[in-house]
Amino acid sequence: MQDKPSKKILLVTHFLPPSHTAGTEQYTLGLGKSLQAKEYEVTIICAEDWDKGENYWNGVTQEVYDGLTVYRIHLNWKKANNSNRMLYDSLPVEKWLDKFLANSRFDIVHVTSTYSLGVGILRSVKKAKIPLILTLTDFWFLCPSLQLLRNDLNLCNGNTTAWQCQSCLMNRSNFFQRMHKISLPDSVHARIWGTLSHITQVTDKRGFRGLLLNMDERKKIMHDVFTLPDIVISPSIIVRDIFAKNTPRPVILLNHGHDLSWLDRYKGKSNSDKIRIGYLGQILEIKGVHILVEAFIKSDIGAKARLDIWGDHSANLAYTKELISLIGNHETIFLQGKYNKKNLASILANIDVVVVPSIWYENAPLVIQEAFATKTPVITTNLGGMAEAVSHEVNGLLFERNNSEDLARQLLRIVDEQGLLKKLSDAIPQIKSFDDEILELDKIYDQLTG
Repeated sequence: MQDKPSKKILLVTHFLPPSHTAGTEQYTLGLGKSLQAKEYEVTIICAEDWDKGENYWNGVTQEVYDGLTVYRIHLNWKKANNSNRMLYDSLPVEKWLDKFLANSRFDIVHVTSTYSLGVGILRSVKKAKIPLILTLTDFWFLCPSLQLLRNDLNLCNGNTTAWQCQSCLMNRSNFFQRMHKISLPDSVHARIWGTLSHITQVTDKRGFRGLLLNMDERKKIMHDVFTLPDIVISPSIIVRDIFAKNTPRPVILLNHGHDLSWLDRYKGKSNSDKIRIGYLGQILEIKGVHILVEAFIKSDIGAKARLDIWGDHSANLAYTKELISLIGNHETIFLQGKYNKKNLASILANIDVVVVPSIWYENAPLVIQEAFATKTPVITTNLGGMAEAVSHEVNGLLFERNNSEDLARQLLRIVDEQGLLKKLSDAIPQIKSFDDEILELDKIYDQLTG
């Protein structure tokens, strides 16, 4: 029987390593490599810069990265005319992709994120009549800040008016907070700022860029383009369910696969006379790193445990400064700096329990699965995609969102309850690989290409 011919697939995402290494970037790169290993012809398009360069459009570069053909679009949204519109709908990107698709022959386009390139990429694919799959890796189609986290750090369900979204975004600025205190009815504020959001001479000014969005327009565009993909995939129940409550179209559940090639370098846990608690990820407030530091200090387990925090300190220097101040001269808390896949095995060999203390829903946190791959239990927030992966007192422990005292209690249990770590470790399930996911995606790709 003749082998079926390989498919040409285009992956589109917001960014890609080496300059950006968060979960979606790592997932998209790993998916591309795994598809290529399965005889797919893979091309990736992403943004490289988003806020650098003399112009909005600073060209496209082509390279082979990690064995994959990658086109990187160099943008600076702050230099654009109608810059706030470019945050979600870029006509220059759409026009470039129109020409690119006209000169290429792809069987499938699979999009894993659109927030840097804009929703025009979805329109472009549909104009080219190519089957289109969208994987939801965040809440960007509902929330311009991606996380459904209000400016006061309370959770949002996505069911909002244009003014509620606009007010939430604007109130991240001290200027808008002061203006909002002016004694006017909320409806008047909504009318004033809503009117100003239509005037590009205002919205392109520094201080209004990125904040004063025409939210009525954004909501309508998002509603319209969300009907374009042939199939929409969510890797977690929380994302699927929130979109189900806010959009009319079905979203299917398909859990992420994972690149486990690094696991060959893992040789088991090293010996230690202390319990080693670890954090791996972005050093940002929404990731709740400060909650972990507070909890570790409150638990007073420094004599029996140590805390290692791995991540890029430069992502948010102000927040890193706050962490350094919070840590003070504590002798068993260490800011370790950047890491990557190459040293992941050695890092996890020196961690006994991983903590994921995020204060937003999270989608399908990569770090939890990386920990589980080495049979490392996880303590995490009882919320969203984190609580989907970790079962309390089975393969990890859960604590109340944004509650450092509750996290401190769970840390104490790890130190004081003999045999707890082994019990949790023994119950960790097998990790889904990219090979497993591609078996599922194969069926979807075949269905769409006939």
